[in-house]
Amino acid sequence: MTISLNQNPEALFPADILDTIPKDKPWRVAHTKSRREKALAHYLARAGIGYYLPMFSRQQSGNKRVRYSLIPVFNGYLFFQADDFERHKAIRSNHIARIIDVGDAIKLIQELSQIEKTLSGNTKVYPYDFISKGQWVRVKSGPLKGVEGRIIRKDSNCRLVLSVESIMQSISVSIEADQVEPFTN
Repeated sequence: MTISLNQNPEALFPADILDTIPKDKPWRVAHTKSRREKALAHYLARAGIGYYLPMFSRQQSGNKRVRYSLIPVFNGYLFFQADDFERHKAIRSNHIARIIDVGDAIKLIQELSQIEKTLSGNTKVYPYDFISKGQWVRVKSGPLKGVEGRIIRKDSNCRLVLSVESIMQSISVSIEADQVEPFTN
């Protein structure tokens, strides 16, 4: 369901939530039930619980007009600060599947601040699978679709290594980072 832009929740509540690290309210990650990130954000705002829901604008074509929707960057996740009482209150919203406690709040705030800075700029962003160097991947689009290999370098492009183990030989190929997805063999 598409809602008007003015009915979307704020991405940051309160607006300065990423600026401070209160010691009495640890950061937590809500893994929401399917497509309930915005509903949870509205609930937390009404309850006075601080949260961050990073979103980006996506164009959707309609019959005779172009519409834009705000889509959560991390599908199914919302970051929030809550003491134990507020955590329990958030669970009672019936929008949360599970809560992940954050061990290193400083690192999380740095990462979320970078995400927020990127989203507030004029750059296009695309959700992207978490892929690390050394991980097995499968090519999901393009002329190499279905090929499996290991990532050995990751920057704007990935360097994908394809191996023939029986003769202990390999080749490498550059591939766009958005053309691969994690794969477990």
